[in-house]
This record gives sequence, C-alpha cells and structure tokens, in this order.
Amino acid sequence: MKTENEPGQDRHFYKPDLDFNDKGINVYQALYPIHAYEVDPQGNLSVLSVCNFLMDAGSAHSVKLGISVLDLQNKNYTWVLARMKLKMHAYPICRKQVKVHTWPSGGDRLFALRDFYMTDVNEQPVCSAVSAFVIIDTGTRRPVRIDPFIDQINPVDIPHVLPEKLDKLPETGQLDRQLSFRVRYRDIDINQHVNNVSYVEWALESVPHDIKRNRFVSELEINFLGETVFGDYIQSSCRTEDPSGNVFLHSLVRENDGLEVARVRTVWTNGKHSN
Repeated sequence: MKTENEPGQDRHFYKPDLDFNDKGINVYQALYPIHAYEVDPQGNLSVLSVCNFLMDAGSAHSVKLGISVLDLQNKNYTWVLARMKLKMHAYPICRKQVKVHTWPSGGDRLFALRDFYMTDVNEQPVCSAVSAFVIIDTGTRRPVRIDPFIDQINPVDIPHVLPEKLDKLPETGQLDRQLSFRVRYRDIDINQHVNNVSYVEWALESVPHDIKRNRFVSELEINFLGETVFGDYIQSSCRTEDPSGNVFLHSLVRENDGLEVARVRTVWTNGKHSN
C-alpha cells in the first residue's frame, strides 16, 4: 500500500489493455476532485469516497447507454448491486484529483459485470474494482436474466482488472464486536432502499479504532444479501480472520428479523499517512 508520499506498485491487478483516448471503445471516464469532506481523519481519500466515485461513474455511464435505473424503472425493472471487490493501490490526499475509467465487462448467469480502474492525474493506479449487478423485476423483487440486456450493455472484451472471481463470501462464524445502527433517511437511494455505500460504512465502523487510525483498507469485498429500508435497525459485527489482525470478516444483520443483509471481508495494511 502506498499513500501520496510513498512510491510503489501492486502486482495483484491487471492494468487494462485499453487506449482510454480511443473514442470508439465503450469506456466512460470521469474526473473527481478530492474535497475536504471526502478524506479520512489522516487527510487521505476515504474508501467510502472511493466507493461513491465508482458508483457515480458507473451510474453516469448507464445513463449514456440508455440503461440507467430510471430507464429500467419505466419498464418495471431496476439495477441492484450484488457483489463488489476492490483493491487500493494508493490513497491520494485532499485537493488532488482522481480519474475513474469504467466499462461493462461481461455477463455471468444473472450478473452483469462492470470493471473500474481509478488513477491519479498522472495515470498512476489508485484503485481497481470489479462489480456484479443484477436486474430485478420491481413487482416481484426477483432477478431476471441478463441476456436480453447484453447487446445494449455492449461489454468490453478484455481481462478483468482483478484476477479473482467474484464468489460468494463464506459465513463469518462467531463474531466479536457488535454495533447497532438505525437506517436514516439520508441512507435511502433512488430504489427506496439503503444506498450501497452505507453498508460499507456500517461494516467499517465495527473495526477497532486503532486499526482504522494506523492502517489502510487495501482490499474490500462485499456481498449484498438483502434489502433494508428507512427505520430498520442494523447490527454490524466483525472478527479478525487471521492471527496478524489484518483481515476482518463482517456481517450486517437486520435486527427485527435476524436476516443477514450483507457480508464483507476487509484487509488492512500498515502504511505511512500522507501529510
């Protein structure tokens, strides 16, 4: 892991074999300045802001392709994020800029896959991520096959930026730390359920403070298992997976019925904070 002041290179990802200046490829690009409210207490771009930038770029691209949430809602469908994995390669500091490159990257059964590659303005890697979305019928709340939508999605046929497949995360087992959260109105998105990034926020909150203060999230993987809505209470629990204390398994459970709504795995890496 490197911060703004630490050179280095992470080999556990694939740099996209794409010419981002080629207007003929189905890649969307967006530039994001890093504001003061988008950094962590150490002044580095927060992982929550990274997730927000990725989701915003993917959403903007879906509008351009004519398959946005609003487009699908007119046909009684909508997009729902099912799985996502990201790896951080650097954490830029406040007032810098990052660029998100994103493209639809294929289909896998019910999943529509989308890759993300975030860089700084010098094209140095900041984050790589792969996501899996499903289209659901808004009447039945059940997924529908992605095949009829593939032509409109127009996937880019290159290797994914991360080599690992987006599999289902295992059960977390006995958990140690627990916190409870009430779903706020600000957590609700256009689908009238909790925004994806709120789940990430709740999961990270259960990690001990000294870990968050002295380490960085180098990897984050999440499975979304159920919906939550305004007024629900969510229990966020976690435990360490390995003796080093660098890997945490998380579970988010809806308290009123005990349904597990998300499962998360995070990897934390020691690093020097930016100035």
